[in-house]
Amino acid sequence: MRLDANRARVLVALTVAASSLVLGLASGSRATPGGQDKADAKAAPSGGCNPGKGPTKDTAGDISAGIQACELCHIGSTKGQAAKFLKVYQSDEFVLLNESETWVNSDIHSQAMKCLTQPLGKQMSANLKYNVAEAPQCLACHSVDKSPTKPLAEKKYKDFATADGGVNCTVCHGLYERWQSDHYKTPDQEGQPLPWRSKAPDYKWDRGMVDLRNPVIKAKLCVSCHIGNASEGKVVTHEMYAAGHPPLPPFEIASYMEGEPKHWAYPTDPRMKFFAGLPAEERWSKFHFHVEKDESYLSRHYAVGAIAALRAEAELLLVDAEAAAKGGEGMDFARFDCYACHHDLKYPSERQKRGYEGPPGRPTLRTATGIPAAIVAKHAEGIEAGGLKAKATGFDEKWTALRKAATSRPFGHPAQVKETAKNVVDWCDAFLAVQCDSAAPLYSPEQAKRLRDMIGEAATGPQSLADAEAAMVLAWGYMTLSKEARVNLPEGKLKSLSGIIPLNVRVEPYSVKGMDASPVPAQFPPRMKAINAFDSALFKEAFSGLTSGK
Repeated sequence: MRLDANRARVLVALTVAASSLVLGLASGSRATPGGQDKADAKAAPSGGCNPGKGPTKDTAGDISAGIQACELCHIGSTKGQAAKFLKVYQSDEFVLLNESETWVNSDIHSQAMKCLTQPLGKQMSANLKYNVAEAPQCLACHSVDKSPTKPLAEKKYKDFATADGGVNCTVCHGLYERWQSDHYKTPDQEGQPLPWRSKAPDYKWDRGMVDLRNPVIKAKLCVSCHIGNASEGKVVTHEMYAAGHPPLPPFEIASYMEGEPKHWAYPTDPRMKFFAGLPAEERWSKFHFHVEKDESYLSRHYAVGAIAALRAEAELLLVDAEAAAKGGEGMDFARFDCYACHHDLKYPSERQKRGYEGPPGRPTLRTATGIPAAIVAKHAEGIEAGGLKAKATGFDEKWTALRKAATSRPFGHPAQVKETAKNVVDWCDAFLAVQCDSAAPLYSPEQAKRLRDMIGEAATGPQSLADAEAAMVLAWGYMTLSKEARVNLPEGKLKSLSGIIPLNVRVEPYSVKGMDASPVPAQFPPRMKAINAFDSALFKEAFSGLTSGK
């Protein structure tokens, strides 16, 4: 069952073809050998949760991927062209205008390409026997893909914008072949607002701008790298991990948003006066939010993010199972819970208390992804609005079947995993469709509190206490939603908890200026030490005090 040395490199190529045949991309478009169906590429609206990058060309270099034009206006409200837009159009009531400055100076995403050429990147290149700074399977997440419709197997180094700030503006907001000049076009009549603000998401998507105000599209985009997306060539394999790739922390979008140095403001932020003046019907149709008294902004993101993360995991399993069934090899170890194997032996053991899903000793799927999704699904069974309750049913059956298939033999039974993973993906798609298309507020303050309480309860349950990552990610979610709800958490208990787990994936002060002195890999040993030294009894005491306020 051990993978040979070439397993991961072959898998990446296989996964692209397999995913096209099986699913037709996470975005929901029809599959073609070249990637996204070109007929759909222009017609599919962002309102249908298609996270595509809009109309593109296949030829490398024909897409604008640099950030120089972005910096002219988004470098700070008193600098460059930003001062004009602030004075004439009150643009600081729509965006912060400091986006580029924040990104370059404070956000480690901007260093994604640099990581590949630092000592750890060089170590990985030596171990993997290829240059990670030029390999498409690495650049897919660490740089800007200028040829997004090409299959990974056909991509070359020139298909990536490697000199434009790593993961820059265009990775998330869309390659600006058409939307760049349109979005700052001034109005025909003096005194009117900028026309771009009032345009519908479909109009913007048609010009290549991704609708990041839609929680579903945002979450799918984030998880494509933070978890993976085989159809886009974003697959971290066991071979890559063994060569030195740092372990990916569990992804939870609400907490990650709160842990980012913000180059944006939520539409519910009082500073964003443009949104406060919107007619009610436009809040959702154009900007996908509800006022605070009607819906918790971050609870909606938590729910969407949990299901999008599970969907990404399930799709990776599906694609890997398809490749394994065709090639006769086992599934990649990276699809399973790393800590099922990589943990210190302890006695007595929380894992033994928790019990086993299959024969003891067989690696399971990642608990830290499954538990949040299970909470969100259970919580949604109590939400009638938008028809969400009807779509929430059946989760436990499908998720249990997939986990059983993954432990029916060591590292999974490919045929069974393929079938059950497809069922989970389909369930997630139906759930996310409601989240994307329903204009009804789903997470009222009452529902948000119920979700927060369910997360808090699960954090000290037997599954979480046996898995440090699960306990950590649930604690992040609880603290994030409590902060939004203005719940005062005891400082003493927060301090106690911070000695057991990190309180978020990133904490202030934010800076990347010292990256050469303290590169990203230096941030991982303390986190790994905390996970390896995780004491469930201490965590339960600290976290229980946090939730009870005692």
